Amino acid sequence: MAGVLALYVDLTRSNAELAKMNRQIENGRFVMQLLQNELWHAGFWDAHMPSLPSISPPVGVPNPCVAFSTWDAGYIGDMFLIPVQGYAAGNALPVECSGIVTNPQPDSDVLVIRYASTCVAGAMGCEDYNEAKLYLQNQMCGDTSHANYVASAKDAPVLGAPGMTVYKKNCTTIADRRKLRVSMFYVRNYSVSAGDGIPTLMRADFDKSGGDVIMQSAQPVIEGVQSVKFEYGRDLDDDGVADVFDDCTSCTALDWANVVAVQVRVLARNLEASSGHADNKTYRLGSITLGPFNDGFMRHVYTGYVYLVNQAGRREKP
Repeated sequence: MAGVLALYVDLTRSNAELAKMNRQIENGRFVMQLLQNELWHAGFWDAHMPSLPSISPPVGVPNPCVAFSTWDAGYIGDMFLIPVQGYAAGNALPVECSGIVTNPQPDSDVLVIRYASTCVAGAMGCEDYNEAKLYLQNQMCGDTSHANYVASAKDAPVLGAPGMTVYKKNCTTIADRRKLRVSMFYVRNYSVSAGDGIPTLMRADFDKSGGDVIMQSAQPVIEGVQSVKFEYGRDLDDDGVADVFDDCTSCTALDWANVVAVQVRVLARNLEASSGHADNKTYRLGSITLGPFNDGFMRHVYTGYVYLVNQAGRREKP
């Protein structure tokens, strides 16, 4: 009986450890898949094709946490040129982000991604159109005598301007409305309640709140994500290929506009400690090394390279 009981205890313990490891693996893969999918969409503006930064450079790096009511033409132009930007660990975020990025992990980065929705508002599987929200439309009507033609919008996208009608090329069909998506990703040092010690990937989205469209409070997405680090590949000669990679700590607006690839590194850990385990390893995430943590949690690093299709594809030369 003692032998059977010992065997049962060992099997139960082994199954519990296997379940912990499987969950950690799934969480790590899910984080990579989520970030890769978002980055693939970065810089998609439907029919709008922003000029190359070398021709029309951005004026400044857009603040992702200011309300839409404060945007002007310059801000919108910079936003189209900089669909991906980040804040390396330790770098200060704009003061407007202080209520959105809360309790961040000190060794993890913040990532901002912008693009127009890949589905048209009201289409099957896509959110219905809401005139109070923010949408991207491209004015394709070239008939200058048309009553609803807006000269300033001929080649530039219009962001949900009330009362403005935007048409396709036939000047009759309303142009597609694609919701503008701006998202921030970061790692918070707890999951459900402060002090639970479970680092969690958080996501904040730009959407309607009250009478304005603003960056919403961040929501938990995936638990057990201890750190996320990004390195940005910048194209220095307009050929669509990244020439230099770094964490862009000192990047200018022009540097961000030239980002064509992102290296993603994720450190995931078990949600529960393993009895008798001491994590004395170190983990390399790009330019930094984390650990040893000397605790009972098992960890693993996941890496991925993301080619920014929209940003780089416009630069490719035959």
